[in-house]
Amino acid sequence: MKKTKTDRQQDFLLSLIHPLVRVWMRLDAKRKVHKDPLIDFKRKEPFVMLANHTFLFDVIHVPLPFKNVPFIIASQTLFTKQPSKFLVSQVAHVIPKSKGKSDTSTILKIFSAVKKGYPILIFPEGDTTFYGETGYIEESTMKLIKKLKLDVITCNVKGGYLSKPRWATSKRKHRSIELFYHLEIPKEKLEQLSVDEISKIVNQSLYHNDYIYQKNKLIGHPGKRLAEGIENAVYVCPHCEAINTIISKGNKFYCTKCEKEGFIDSFGFIHDFVFDNLIDWNNFQKKYTTKLRNTIISSNGNMFYLKMENDEQIEVGFIQLTYKENNFHITGSHNEVIPTKEISNATITLRRDFGFIYDERHFLIKLEHYSASFIRIVQDKY
Repeated sequence: MKKTKTDRQQDFLLSLIHPLVRVWMRLDAKRKVHKDPLIDFKRKEPFVMLANHTFLFDVIHVPLPFKNVPFIIASQTLFTKQPSKFLVSQVAHVIPKSKGKSDTSTILKIFSAVKKGYPILIFPEGDTTFYGETGYIEESTMKLIKKLKLDVITCNVKGGYLSKPRWATSKRKHRSIELFYHLEIPKEKLEQLSVDEISKIVNQSLYHNDYIYQKNKLIGHPGKRLAEGIENAVYVCPHCEAINTIISKGNKFYCTKCEKEGFIDSFGFIHDFVFDNLIDWNNFQKKYTTKLRNTIISSNGNMFYLKMENDEQIEVGFIQLTYKENNFHITGSHNEVIPTKEISNATITLRRDFGFIYDERHFLIKLEHYSASFIRIVQDKY
């Protein structure tokens, strides 16, 4: 299959800006690359690459060494607002995907890209990790891999989470990452493997716990606001079991109910608050999902409708989103009561952009607080 005019335009622009992107990524994070002898960054034939999703810019770091630039599978919301709309539609090789559901159009575009000789890059978790370890991986990704019949290359990204935590509202200094590339499944072996076997191999290859990694590396990421934003990741106080009572300021945070205070050090570890990491804290708070769903949660936010048919984002205005007794109450620029059991495709993008589908409408609410609480109310996957 021949490349389109847009393909050729993107190839040219990517080759033109590639040196600038390298400089940009060196400024973003100190990067160390490891690869097994079977990996050739100059290879011309297509392949499928899978990577764990640790922070926002790993979507740029991971494909950067390859001469044949992959098509990246990314959220369709990137196509709905400038400047990201221009970048993903005119410059970068990107295929839109609606998070959390199967998309026939996405699959067809993937096969089309492969027929034109392009590799494919997938971050199968779908979202960057909130807590520091590799999360849920869709089985549909494994089925797609088997159908593509291509070499499967994995890239395990280490150090990215604590260099740039998803929930954090401030930057860290001395950001650094390590990228480990491995030819995980040669295409010749792919036919012999079941979907479950592929899933097991991929999950083992991509699993990473950034806190264990940090205990060995002890890379300092100093800052004056290291705790700010943590309430977007945790919602249960492990001391008094209160819901949504965590408040952060500077490097410290505390519970407004029991007044217990903790802090985060420059290595990313928690002190004086039962757990020294967010992975264990999250595993603890998952046990309180029923209690969470029986409480009242409220946050201000800015609401949008997403028109996926023409990649448009329509601003509705400032609203208050309140969860109460299995319903979302929206008040302000828009007023509506939405039963949570009738919501589908609920996601959190970026730090606290809450998206879902209800009554054939795509909602996007840019919350001010408690994004982890809202997403867990409507689904248990993340």
